[in-house]
Amino acid sequence: MGPGDLFVILAAGFFATYVHLVLALWAGRVGLARLDFSKGMAHLCFGESYDGHPPVALGFIVVHLNGMFFALLYAYWIGRHLPGPPLMKGLLWGACLFAGSQLVFNPFVTRLGFFAAKHHPRAWMTAVLAHAVYGAVLGWLCPVL
Repeated sequence: MGPGDLFVILAAGFFATYVHLVLALWAGRVGLARLDFSKGMAHLCFGESYDGHPPVALGFIVVHLNGMFFALLYAYWIGRHLPGPPLMKGLLWGACLFAGSQLVFNPFVTRLGFFAAKHHPRAWMTAVLAHAVYGAVLGWLCPVL
């Protein structure tokens, strides 16, 4: 493993996260719930320090750092244990992240309930699509070491 591998992994994580965010924002155009992960993360992480209205750019940065962390986890540890070709590995990783977000993060951190039941009736559908796209892009671009 060299610095080139680390750069590719972080770039793949950044790009996959960007596609994930854009897809969740555009979901309202196709009848799904529009989810603004950047705004939600900004309020979750920095809401109190900015009197409830933090800059969305801070949430954008936090979400991307999160996506790059999960890309590192995938490339160095999880990816080698997943079956199938790279695209399938990425989709499985996206499914694991979706399950974690809906069964742990949403109910216990954001208090939106399991599968965001307190947010929007179709929010979970947008989350499935966004995490699948994140996983597919990551599996396509990210090497498994």
